[in-house]
Amino acid sequence: MRSNTQRRLLSGVLQGLAIGAALACSTPAAMAAVAGYQSQSDFNAAISGWSAHTTDFEGETVGSTYPAGSGPAASGFTISLSPSSVDAGFQLPAVGSGLWTTSGANYLGLDNADTALESGDILEFSFTAPVRAFGLFVIGGHDLVDIQVGGVRLTVDGTTLASSATPVAVSGAGDYAFYLGFASTDGSSFSTATLSIGDGVSLLPVAVDDVTLAAPGNRVPEPGSLLLACSALGLAWVRARPSR
Repeated sequence: MRSNTQRRLLSGVLQGLAIGAALACSTPAAMAAVAGYQSQSDFNAAISGWSAHTTDFEGETVGSTYPAGSGPAASGFTISLSPSSVDAGFQLPAVGSGLWTTSGANYLGLDNADTALESGDILEFSFTAPVRAFGLFVIGGHDLVDIQVGGVRLTVDGTTLASSATPVAVSGAGDYAFYLGFASTDGSSFSTATLSIGDGVSLLPVAVDDVTLAAPGNRVPEPGSLLLACSALGLAWVRARPSR
């Protein structure tokens, strides 16, 4: 049997934990401080030792489309065309094949004639659980090198990284690959990322491949797990309060 003093002490501890959990459950996450990477090797070095998963679309059927809020199985993300995209309402993100890419034969594009995202498209990624790092390859033609340097932009928590003037890989037949990635530098996480293509006027067909999500170990709880922990702590505090 606990004494009244022990009960009050236990109640105080649980109350503090419950309040802290409530704040964690109800307070939006602060904006992540992130570092940008235009090299996959530099990005991989930044996430070394973390739990990472890369979707290369090779396991997906060519022609598969993704309605808003859906994505490749077990990828950890869903994708949508922004309502402000030039192709919004006309095409859907889709698995393509036939263009040069950075791995295998498949890539992420649109279900249009050239199977590519177009200038003016905005592709929004939403993660099923918060991540600490996100990166991908963007593949395009000479326009990305000769005409629209910086024409593809990746944005995470208000920080934007544009494609550079120097590709990280070339096909030898007029195709160029660029890498865009972000990793958290302060331990915070983020739940969305946005890829913007071109200016909406000039032609700029591009494809996306090798999409990587990463976080250290299993430190970021699933949203459902966090809610369960909050509920359990609150219930434990209520039960431990001294009766009056």
